[in-house]
Amino acid sequence: MVLAKEYEYFAGVKDELLKHYEGKFALIYGSELVGIWDSQESAYINGIERFGNVSFLIKHIVVDDAVESVPALFLGVL
Repeated sequence: MVLAKEYEYFAGVKDELLKHYEGKFALIYGSELVGIWDSQESAYINGIERFGNVSFLIKHIVVDDAVESVPALFLGVL
């Protein structure tokens, strides 16, 4: 699974991140917390500048993750 290592790392540090950075965005590459940003866009720009066009995880640091789904994508409408 793509980003499995990053998701696993985030799950392990989520409680600690919530104590200090709730509402912000974490940039994770492999098993490394690269940094914390106020916006998803800032984290993305930093990730691209630092690592290039590769997979990395940007995760909103919130207590409950809302699951978003776009049925049209799964049905092939979009």
